[in-house]
Amino acid sequence: MSNSPPTRRRPSASGGSSGGSSGGSGPQRPARRTGTSAPLRTPSRSSNGYKLVVSAGPMEGEEFVLLEDEYVVGRSKEAAICIQDSSVSRNHILLRRVDSGWMVSDLGSGNGTLVNGEQITEEVPLANGDIVTLGDTEVTFADMANSTMMVPVAPAPSRPRPSAGPASASSSRPERVRSARATPKPVDPLEARKKKIIMGAIGGVALLAVLGLVALQVRQGKLAAQRQNQARIEADRRAKLGAIFQDAKNLVREGRWTEARDKLLELQALEPEMGGLKDYLDRAEKEIPNQKHLVAVTEALKEKKLSVAKTELDKVTQDTQMFEQVSLLKRNLRDAGDAQAREARKLLDLKQLDEAKRITDDVLLAFESHRDAKLINEEAVRLIEVRDRPPPPPPPPNPGKPWEQGVTRFVDGDLSGAVALVNACVSKSPKCKSILKDMTEFGSLYKRLEDLDAKGLSRLLALDKDITEGRGPSTMARNAGTRAANIFYKSASSAKTSGQWARAVEYARRTLQADPGHVGASNLLNDLRTKAKDIYMQAYALKDANPEDAIPKFKEVISMTPSDDETHGKAKTWLEKISK
Repeated sequence: MSNSPPTRRRPSASGGSSGGSSGGSGPQRPARRTGTSAPLRTPSRSSNGYKLVVSAGPMEGEEFVLLEDEYVVGRSKEAAICIQDSSVSRNHILLRRVDSGWMVSDLGSGNGTLVNGEQITEEVPLANGDIVTLGDTEVTFADMANSTMMVPVAPAPSRPRPSAGPASASSSRPERVRSARATPKPVDPLEARKKKIIMGAIGGVALLAVLGLVALQVRQGKLAAQRQNQARIEADRRAKLGAIFQDAKNLVREGRWTEARDKLLELQALEPEMGGLKDYLDRAEKEIPNQKHLVAVTEALKEKKLSVAKTELDKVTQDTQMFEQVSLLKRNLRDAGDAQAREARKLLDLKQLDEAKRITDDVLLAFESHRDAKLINEEAVRLIEVRDRPPPPPPPPNPGKPWEQGVTRFVDGDLSGAVALVNACVSKSPKCKSILKDMTEFGSLYKRLEDLDAKGLSRLLALDKDITEGRGPSTMARNAGTRAANIFYKSASSAKTSGQWARAVEYARRTLQADPGHVGASNLLNDLRTKAKDIYMQAYALKDANPEDAIPKFKEVISMTPSDDETHGKAKTWLEKISK
């Protein structure tokens, strides 16, 4: 940048010593001199114009002749006068021709506009030599008419004089005198010709002026029509862009992100710098993958693939605008998990162990802490292990025990064969007699299996245990165990319903003894264990104020829990303290 610009120069309102009565503020034309000197010649039209000269900045030395009526000066390539300077706005100032000269106005530029060092906020006139500052660039307004020197016209050649000889000779002659009336005044042909030329020139100038005014008006009309047409085209273009943008916004509100992105890309190709376009486009690029994940979640839920649905749902970003759809799918996923757990329970009861395990595995992948699915899965795994476990090899026969073959037959479910073999060894060992007695009683009870009560079933299972000597339940005992388990479980459920907690615990344990894989009994024991803790807390709260009410509750807790249970130990300790 150069130093501060010179003070703005304007002609005074008085118009100088030779000014007329009008006293305008525009530059004054130089006064014409009179006398014997040659007349002044007005500069030609080509020199009577205006121009901008870049006096400082990246384009210093460039000149722009002002021939049109309006110029937009700025950094944009579409500006009429393009100034390649980053400190200059795209459309910085407007130059406008008026009758008195040129006017300049700022177009809302970022760095503002100075004229002769003064900030302008409205349209101001320009005079020859004014310096306009645009960012780091300075341009000088030049009035070429005021800068051009007036050139004097050469005087017409004088008429030739006669030579000195004849003149001196004729001067001695007496001069003849005529009266003014008798002698007509001669007409100078050269003077007449000059007058005709001057008149013709004046007429030509007038004609040219008229033609120029007509051409100027026609040109101004064309420019006005052109500007109006351009404004209409620009308005139509803006309306079209606005319609495209509105369509894209509507698609966004409807959640059709892919179609919205296509519209936004179309708009970006037409108007890259449109306000808000980049934000919408960025959001569309982020939401399209989210929408694909949500579609995948929906499809996975239809196919009951909960783990796949959970994986796709976790891929959705936290800042998504489709939060309502995300919340709905999360609820649907939870409901599907509960429904699948119930389905797995039915399959487990039907002994479809593999399918029950597959379903609960899928549920647990989606919800690691799903309680029902976890219990069912553990039970299915245990039962599958029992099912697939190879049977243990039969123990080698012990020739030292004569009843061994009979017991083996009993374990295999051949009661008649077992009784015959044991009966054959009665004379050999007293043990055979005892086993034969137990087998006989077992057979009697087994025949009445459907009519046995809980006590009879317990006796049947006890006899089986004595006969097999711990080898495991016989085939007949297993059948009886299932029957006993159902009866015991009903008794446990009834006791729980009536609030007989200790009795319910006892029958639940018997159920598991008869059928170790009974899921209902396992769940019932878990519930009773929780109930025992509640009763313990009630007793604990009463132990100081009403110890007599706390004692039966502590006793009930002891009867409901096994001896190795923590609650059992605490209840027993407090019961001993209160009893003292």
